[in-house]
Amino acid sequence: MKMPKVINQDIIDKIVQYAEKGYSKAAIAKELNLDRTTVRKYWPKEQVPEEGKEEEEAKPKLSLEEDFDLRTKKKETELELENLQIKLEDTDGETQNLEARREVALEQIKVLGEKLDETESVIEVDKVRALAAKVKNDVTALLEENEPLRKQRGKQQKKERQEREDKERKKREEDMARRDKSEQSLRRVILSRLAWIFPCTREQAEKIINKFILKVDVNDSDPIISSLHMVNKQLSIAQELKWENDTTGLKPLINECVNLLDGNGEEKQRIVNIMHARKERILIPSDENMRKKFIDLLSAKTNEEFVKMALKFNAALGRLADERFIDKQELLSKETAAGMAVG
Repeated sequence: MKMPKVINQDIIDKIVQYAEKGYSKAAIAKELNLDRTTVRKYWPKEQVPEEGKEEEEAKPKLSLEEDFDLRTKKKETELELENLQIKLEDTDGETQNLEARREVALEQIKVLGEKLDETESVIEVDKVRALAAKVKNDVTALLEENEPLRKQRGKQQKKERQEREDKERKKREEDMARRDKSEQSLRRVILSRLAWIFPCTREQAEKIINKFILKVDVNDSDPIISSLHMVNKQLSIAQELKWENDTTGLKPLINECVNLLDGNGEEKQRIVNIMHARKERILIPSDENMRKKFIDLLSAKTNEEFVKMALKFNAALGRLADERFIDKQELLSKETAAGMAVG
């Protein structure tokens, strides 16, 4: 609830100053944020010429009933005008024509309010009320014409907002799907490459990926290469894994393979010597296919391809050793000399 403003001499003087400048009571009330009744109360009394005193004294005063009726009608009219003003100020014209009519109606309400402040009789108030009724009819017609357009605009804005939200949600879902697909593709590629880095199960390979994939530099131009490089550097983790049965106790030469992938070319000959020693001890004359694979191993074009073929060849030798009951301990004990030899 708005508290009444304290009226002091300074405010009264301002009312007088504005009145002398030609401001209306309504304008002064708005300027000083006062009630119109307060402005009327402190409105400066006009100096009546001596010859006009008799006429003023002859003017009949309103009776109590007439004064009550006057004040009541003025208040009712004032409230009606304020109600129309609120409705118009809360509604924007949906077309240029409607907006122009709205502005005209607001100006009419302003003028009627100023006229209402100046009325001193019931007859004058009734004239203002009649004009206010006409403005009310115009405002009602304007609002009835404007409302369907306002609702239509609201529906269109709601539709556009929903379309934007749907589009943004779809884009987020597509982005997430692309990221998921990219991540799955990355994992598949790394898993497929891990299969020849060391012979362990897919589940064990996934453990390595989960341990190192998060360390990939997001700014790396090729995250797959970065991931594989990091895994190669950390192959010592293979010691913590359980090797598949098809390795059957034959060491898969992990350290030698890692050294070779890291650029130590001397390890390649050491691996060839060890593979040759195992081949000669395990294979028999009918194993022509295995001997051919050993030749393919020697002709590998890259170190990566060489490591891949060597590990697979080693696993196959392990299975044959089990089938032929070869003493693996004896075989492994002779590998030191074989590894040192230059072949």
